[in-house]
Amino acid sequence: MAHRVTPARLIAYDTFLQVMNFHDPKAVKPHNPKSRPDDLLEAAYASGGIGADLKRIDRNLVKEMLYGSLRWYSKIYWILQNISSRNLDHTSPEVRAALIMGTYQIFYMDRVPERAAVNESVEYVRSKGQASAVPFVNGILRQIARRAQYFAKPDKTRQPIDYLALQFAFPRWMVERWLKQFRSDRLEAMLPAMNQPPPYTVRINSLKTPVSDSHLFQLELLKQEKTHTDRCHLRGALHCKEAPNTDPETLFATGWYTIQDEASQLIAHLVDPKPDQVIIDAACGPGGKFSHLFELSCGAGRLIGVEKSESQLLRAQQTMERLGHTSHVGAQIEWHHADFLEWTAPVPADKVLLDAPCSGLGVIKRHPESKWQKDPRLITAMAELQRRLITHALRQLRMGGELIFSVCSFEPEETSGHLEWVQKEFGNSIEVLSPVMRLPDYFKRYVTRENLLLIFGGNPDLTDGFGSFIIKLRAPLSEKSP
Repeated sequence: MAHRVTPARLIAYDTFLQVMNFHDPKAVKPHNPKSRPDDLLEAAYASGGIGADLKRIDRNLVKEMLYGSLRWYSKIYWILQNISSRNLDHTSPEVRAALIMGTYQIFYMDRVPERAAVNESVEYVRSKGQASAVPFVNGILRQIARRAQYFAKPDKTRQPIDYLALQFAFPRWMVERWLKQFRSDRLEAMLPAMNQPPPYTVRINSLKTPVSDSHLFQLELLKQEKTHTDRCHLRGALHCKEAPNTDPETLFATGWYTIQDEASQLIAHLVDPKPDQVIIDAACGPGGKFSHLFELSCGAGRLIGVEKSESQLLRAQQTMERLGHTSHVGAQIEWHHADFLEWTAPVPADKVLLDAPCSGLGVIKRHPESKWQKDPRLITAMAELQRRLITHALRQLRMGGELIFSVCSFEPEETSGHLEWVQKEFGNSIEVLSPVMRLPDYFKRYVTRENLLLIFGGNPDLTDGFGSFIIKLRAPLSEKSP
């Protein structure tokens, strides 16, 4: 009986193929939101999908294979190209996917038998109707498994950009950009840290469990779902040692907590919502920050969610429903499916949270595919869009109201550059406020002298990289403002 590729590996290999969209592996690929691995996996696991019956342990295997191969793609490809006597650029996408993911399993997944990694990769190619390529894939992966060859890397001293890009599997343009901001030794520590899987971080629903009782929630999570957790520097946040169980009837599904990284949780604390305030979330999907704002205001503020993407708006609404916030007594929640730039607030707001579209270079560890989907032009384009959004957001505020700007990026054009620009552009009409008083003591170290909260990627605290600042509107903006 012929061996068949297992459903877990079939999903992992197919998803990798869709994400990378192989054509010329050296060319920069346009970012396609439809090729996000988490969205593709969600479709595969949906009712009727090929992975609908996969157990939790198999789904974790899929995630490790897929995201690991995306993280180390360029280094693995370089090794394969050196071993192969054939130019891999001229092989089929399926062959490349099988070689890359097979190599990742051999090099990085100790619990996967090398024989299984080779055989499953071979069978994947065969299942795609490419039996003629089976001997080639089998031969290459068996050479990889023997680890018999060494290939000289670029010289670390004379070719630092090429060395770092290859050693840590980052695009050359990113390394070149960051070497202008950081010392080489610091970057050599940041890059491998950005290649580590992010921790599983959750936020306790404080309207069901007060943060002072988070230890009781930890015990309940361990008792009911065998999930071990550690406290974070941020109250109400926990690091899970296992992937959270999101199946029906679990603590997640019944709204006792939500999955949200620690950096994202910090942003709602910067907003510091109060009861009876009108607060606008200018990009409310998928609902993590929006629901956190609701909890911090004790469900007593007027929350207005604006979202351009219909699917993201739906996810935000579902998050609020799952957490029980929509049925909370006195809840004042409004939804607007609109492009924020073309939308006007029904009433002047006390606060606007502008978690703006950005390059996303601060969350590479969470989205490793972005290394191969982005190019430097994106940073410039996003910075221009962000300035338009900042100006529009200021116009939605009442006098004395606040704009809280944030991006999941630490690039100067998207963070410190905006802070300089806004002070020059609007002068005495605005005031930059210090975020220090709104932050837990531990995170105050990340505030710069310019009152910018700036966390670089690959930091020792394992949080995502992002930048944020707070602007208070002191006088009406000039009509000439952009």
